Amino acid sequence: LALVEQPDALLTAYVFELDNIKYSDVLFEGTDLSSTRFDAVAGLIAGELPFGFLGDSRLAYSYLTRHNLEYRFNEGGTVAGDSVAGFEGFDDLAASITYETRLREYWGGLTWSQPLDRYGLGVTMFVASRSQRLRYGTSFTTTSEEGVSNLSSGRSYDYYDWRLLWKIGAATSWDRWNLGLNITTPSLHLFGQGDVSYEVVGILRDLETVTTSFQTGLPSGYANSWAVGAGAEYNGNGWKAHVATEWFDRVDVTILDPEPFQSQTDSTVVVDADVTNVMKSLLNVAVGYEHTFSDKYSGYATFYTDRTGAELGDSSVTTTTPWDLWTFGAGAIFSVGRSEFTTGLTYKFGGREDIGDYDLVPDEEFDDELLSRTSGRFWRLTLVLGFKLEFAPDI
Repeated sequence: LALVEQPDALLTAYVFELDNIKYSDVLFEGTDLSSTRFDAVAGLIAGELPFGFLGDSRLAYSYLTRHNLEYRFNEGGTVAGDSVAGFEGFDDLAASITYETRLREYWGGLTWSQPLDRYGLGVTMFVASRSQRLRYGTSFTTTSEEGVSNLSSGRSYDYYDWRLLWKIGAATSWDRWNLGLNITTPSLHLFGQGDVSYEVVGILRDLETVTTSFQTGLPSGYANSWAVGAGAEYNGNGWKAHVATEWFDRVDVTILDPEPFQSQTDSTVVVDADVTNVMKSLLNVAVGYEHTFSDKYSGYATFYTDRTGAELGDSSVTTTTPWDLWTFGAGAIFSVGRSEFTTGLTYKFGGREDIGDYDLVPDEEFDDELLSRTSGRFWRLTLVLGFKLEFAPDI
């Protein structure tokens, strides 16, 4: 911000997303969960606050959408035979699964920046608001000479959380190079709360249980880790090359911590329904190329990684797509009068074959058998429209 010679009064970006997520062979072969979604969000709104008493310093505001997704799944099926998924001696087995998730996170920030010769130093304080909801359940019904048996299980959590975090940045410009470095701090919790429910009820073969718990008004504790980002831009004759990378530290936090509880039918069964966010340390990279065709028009292309930090095996994992994603994109920048407009299209995709590690059924033998072949796929098509509008007189 400190090195920008002509500050812009308003910088905005609107994002239009069409995406699809699909889980295959969830209950047994041929049972799929799929959801397609279209949404439009304000990706970024930013501008400078023109306070003359700041001298060489700059002050700016920003509002950005960090996460915006919502999916709903509902699928069922029937299998005829005498053995499937660990259930023996039945005539038919009917199973159904429901899954619903929603995640929203927004950041609002205030940035102060100071020029120091060829360098710019800045600090942004962000107020982050996050809300997340997950509900899933399964139901199994069998028929046999012994009659009809049924087992249903479900789990849900719903929370909101507010926190503070800071980004500290430095930038410099040398000859044809622009270089930058930033550090994101761990967040400082402000307030938040949530609810957790757990339910397993039914009689199915040798399994007879009633295990339920509903706990509300629990304090939340979402947090992000340290992150360090770096970027470089090289200005050629009519073209620019960009590279950026960001490292994220490992994070292991308990978002909701309900009290452990006993089964109502078996006191030896104790359930701990914590909601956790466990992410391993990782590094993501991005590259870009921009070509100037005229003083009014330029085109660009980009590729970047979105490697997951999710660690499977935790039934309370808060990641919807626990696999690496890859993104390709292209677009154009053009000027109209004193304002600049950006339009771009990106395609994100990825998948994983062995994701059946969720605790959907309250018995490891059944869980392993039912979900052993589950795979997941995700793609997203994004249209970005950006506006950089100038109102102030030329400097």
